[in-house]
Amino acid sequence: MASLPPRHFWRRLGAYLIDIIIFQIVFTLLFLALSSVTPWDLTLPFLQKQQCNETTSGPLIPKIEAEWPLQTGDVRSNQLCRISWLGSKGYTVFVSKVASQQGTATSIRTFSVPVDDKGDPVNPSVTARPKSSVVLLILPLAFAYCSARARRTPGKRLLSLRVTTIEDGPLTLGLAVKREIFKFLPFVLIALFNLVSLFILRPFLPPIDQLIQQARDTSLLTADGFLALTGALAPMLFVFTLIWWLYPLIVWRGQTFYDRFCDTKVVKG
Repeated sequence: MASLPPRHFWRRLGAYLIDIIIFQIVFTLLFLALSSVTPWDLTLPFLQKQQCNETTSGPLIPKIEAEWPLQTGDVRSNQLCRISWLGSKGYTVFVSKVASQQGTATSIRTFSVPVDDKGDPVNPSVTARPKSSVVLLILPLAFAYCSARARRTPGKRLLSLRVTTIEDGPLTLGLAVKREIFKFLPFVLIALFNLVSLFILRPFLPPIDQLIQQARDTSLLTADGFLALTGALAPMLFVFTLIWWLYPLIVWRGQTFYDRFCDTKVVKG
């Protein structure tokens, strides 16, 4: 272990946090500027505001009660949720939840659809806002640009860290992109899951009646079932993230997984 290069764990963590904060600020300002000069409503998740209120009337409630009758022990709640953010008109979503008691466990099934001011359903694409997923895919490219050709990200510059090849040479742009994609692999997987659900599932959404039935009888063959599957994969992705980012630094062998794949290393200087 004495012959292995130092981990620089706290320096690397500090540099990462500084860089994430800076890039988030840059993306936020960019989205706000684009929203002010284009018809696009752009935002990041932490800028969204959601306010939900219970509702007992509306054109969708009779349809839901007819297509999804309650069973013994079921409890239904209907809400109108207004989702908005800085510089945007936002949109309204009708949400119907049914809680079912199964022994000591409670399962909750949800049907949701965007609606207009009268409560009538509108095109679901109004809620398709893949900005956070796009940011997760652009982030590695931004880091790579700042790391290639002997450059450094702001965080690494402040904390005196540098990424080099194992021969102590500067990274080419291609190698920097490869390293950052591997480095942010957990984020990239999340972004890909989100984009699949937005661009593959949403364009083929069935009529409202069928959507209600799918929410009532959730299976892996439906859109709701696919989203339930991705939700079940979240704990596995979290474990993978811990292994991918932290395990190599705990059981130190001189490089993280992504540095081994790219023949790179992090040095002080």
